[in-house]
Amino acid sequence: MTVTIIYLHKKEEKHWKGPQEKSKTTIRRKTSKEDGQRKSSTSSKIPIPRRCTSTWATTKEPRVQKFPSNRDEQLIHYQTIPERRFSTDRAREIIKRIVDERLETVEYSCSCSVISKELSDSIKTAVKKLLYDRYKLVCYVAIGQLKDSEVNCSSRAIWSPTSDTFTEYIYKNRSLFAVCILFAVYKE
Repeated sequence: MTVTIIYLHKKEEKHWKGPQEKSKTTIRRKTSKEDGQRKSSTSSKIPIPRRCTSTWATTKEPRVQKFPSNRDEQLIHYQTIPERRFSTDRAREIIKRIVDERLETVEYSCSCSVISKELSDSIKTAVKKLLYDRYKLVCYVAIGQLKDSEVNCSSRAIWSPTSDTFTEYIYKNRSLFAVCILFAVYKE
């Protein structure tokens, strides 16, 4: 087995020849069979040209922005009001259908946390198929056991009442309850 070790040596120049002259760096290869103190005939030197340094101007020229030929089509337009408002009724029907199908035969157990994540993902993908542009969807699903206790769920958000909205659906069977809330937030 032969191990190659690479050493970098810089040639010293005795006098300065100007910025146009490139300094050279050489690579010396040494194998592990060689002794560290003696130079073997197997070592070779390969000259490598080195980049010369240059100076940069400190003044910056203003950038010229080139617009495409179809300027109106390629630029991003900001809309503060959506073209089509999010339909909470259609979203509620989708949530009701998905939750009723999934939870009608389920008994409450510790695996309900996995079911709540699955419900949240399936609700978001189904509502995204309604093709509301520029709406961000956030789905919250909480599943709990029905006993002699109360549960309060609350949320806070800063949003625009003209374009942002939410819908909710509450499901109950013999052993569990589920609270599903879908927030639709418009991205300007």
